[in-house]
Amino acid sequence: MAEPVKAHLKDATGTIFYPVTTADQVKTADGKNVDAHIKALQATFASGVRPCGTVGAGGDVETLPADSYKRGDLYVVKTDGTYAGHVCEPGDLILCINSFAEEAADTDWTVIQSNLVRAVKGPESAADGNLMAFDGTSGTVAKDSGIKTDDVSAAVSQKHSHDNGELLATISADGETASINGKTYYSGRMVAIIENGAEIPADMSPHGIVFEKVADSPAA
Repeated sequence: MAEPVKAHLKDATGTIFYPVTTADQVKTADGKNVDAHIKALQATFASGVRPCGTVGAGGDVETLPADSYKRGDLYVVKTDGTYAGHVCEPGDLILCINSFAEEAADTDWTVIQSNLVRAVKGPESAADGNLMAFDGTSGTVAKDSGIKTDDVSAAVSQKHSHDNGELLATISADGETASINGKTYYSGRMVAIIENGAEIPADMSPHGIVFEKVADSPAA
């Protein structure tokens, strides 16, 4: 898949049109309002960030507080786990963007990933249930492979199936012979033609036939 091409929208005189997009039209991947999310982060940082230690097994706290937390509270993930509905890894930062009100809510927290090194960028859309494939050699661009997971599962389940399955089941071999549907076939060469006095080929089957040329008899 080629990289997206930037383009301007112009009128006949070359004047650029700038499309107007309202804040509620821009969403994050999980459907959140980007403008509201940015404002919440801005307000949080403006009010001050308070490091609260590590969270997780072996951390300063095992889990995020269920109440009394305040906007600006910052935790560093100590061990893998799901915190406030976010799947986290060691080193991720969990920031409180809304102080505790009447009850705890996962939306009161946001996660800042610390180990995002080579993020993979996908296409604008893809078919549901299709496998992902790399696009190019960068290792960071993905595309729709066009192959359905259901088709792959079906192929794997039938990997030993065959139209001649019953016949294949009758085949056996012991190194010297092969038996197919009750008939025995011997390994090695079955027929050989050699010159007078020549050695019999070493790869002859024990049930093979050798034709040896003989010297011409003297004329009568």
